[in-house]
Amino acid sequence: MVSILCYFIFNVKNFYQRKNVEELNIALESVGTDQQKDFEKEVSNYQKKVDDFMGLLKNRKFVSTVFSFMEQQTFFNIWFDKFTMNRRDAEVDLSGQAENMAAFSRQVATLERNENIKKITVLNSKLGDLGVVQFNLNLIMDPKIFDSSLQSSLLEVATPSSGQILNTEP
Repeated sequence: MVSILCYFIFNVKNFYQRKNVEELNIALESVGTDQQKDFEKEVSNYQKKVDDFMGLLKNRKFVSTVFSFMEQQTFFNIWFDKFTMNRRDAEVDLSGQAENMAAFSRQVATLERNENIKKITVLNSKLGDLGVVQFNLNLIMDPKIFDSSLQSSLLEVATPSSGQILNTEP
């Protein structure tokens, strides 16, 4: 019996609270001129654009880190024409060309030895015209590669670009 009475009291109170909120919303809508309301909508639109832009800037940081890392790890006679990145799975798919099979093999070996690359899979490779090798690679990266604060430490290792590892002569 007491629970039924409490239920009834809470329902009545809830009804009056909802009615009060509706009245306050109506009163709030009547505050300000039409020009002020237009300015408010315009400010709201600008805020949404700024929020969208901030999302892009946050993504730029981790993408920049990965691009810088890949630039440092790529030999001069390797070209990538497709670069797909999945941050959630720390996965990068690459398509490109190598000057010849020896250059492609050196590139794959260099990537395999890198501690920031957990797994490399050659999805496809074929010898094209004039000895150019076309390839598709899948890289599983160490998730720390996506941390922009570690960018300088990731780039301090010996790289193909620095000439500190592997002979680049075919």
